[in-house]
Amino acid sequence: MRPTRLLLATALVLAVGAGSAHAACTEWSQRTIVSGQGVLENLSFDHRSSMLLSAIDQGAILRVNRRREVSTLVEDVYAPGGQRVRGRKLFFNTGDALVSGLNNLTDGTIERFNLKTGSRTTYASGLTMPNGLIFLPGGDAVVSRDIGTGTGMTRIPAKDPGSPEFNWARLDDTNGMAVDPSGRFLYTVGTFVPTSPVYRIKIKDPTKIRIVAELADGGPLKALDDMTIDRRGRLYIAANLSGEVIRLNPDTGATCVIASGLGNPSAVKFGRGRGWSNESLYVTGFDGTVTKLKPPA
Repeated sequence: MRPTRLLLATALVLAVGAGSAHAACTEWSQRTIVSGQGVLENLSFDHRSSMLLSAIDQGAILRVNRRREVSTLVEDVYAPGGQRVRGRKLFFNTGDALVSGLNNLTDGTIERFNLKTGSRTTYASGLTMPNGLIFLPGGDAVVSRDIGTGTGMTRIPAKDPGSPEFNWARLDDTNGMAVDPSGRFLYTVGTFVPTSPVYRIKIKDPTKIRIVAELADGGPLKALDDMTIDRRGRLYIAANLSGEVIRLNPDTGATCVIASGLGNPSAVKFGRGRGWSNESLYVTGFDGTVTKLKPPA
């Protein structure tokens, strides 16, 4: 979710009111490991044990090495959104801009960057405000969109990425995504829906969509953003407006706030590679920080 869209979320909070929906649990410890990078939208980890960041203010993809040194990996990136690393290639969205969503502009792309050679190509184009990005088990990509209507969730076929399938899943206002460990279901969230829903979509039949949880539960809008999933199938969701990371068991609906007081968290991922704990979560924020969340012993 981009910062300008946060104004819309704030207005909805005032309309909905206050409240709390989550059971008490032990919060994970927090430590800031990167700061001063402007608004950060998303992150991933590459094969070189580096963290990669979608930096909106800088119009770039940044690289953070194991010593926490920050450099620019990809320049001239317009409105960077979700990103995924597949082998030695980084895929990332561009055109994740409020103006594109409001005006149905088709200026969004998925870019492919070769982490070994540094070459960059456009993988898919003609997209409207692609926000989240994920790859399905068969290799197809899916992008979400959280402002505007008409395109729903878009599938980009691996065999023909030049022919996006709009409304693959007919859901407006979607953001982060995660595939469950079985590979059968895709989870996503609603950012500006007052109930803060979490959806489960059957990948083989995306007309089958059901709500597995509503995280606002009568309280204020959470403005759910990106998310990830663990081996047990539990979701970890960045709640941008409420400054939380929420753990959700989609089978039971049980929730737990594992972190609070964060600076508009936008994405959350488990660490990968040397120097990044695969038991800890790393969270980007609109306050220009990356926070490491370490689970309790």
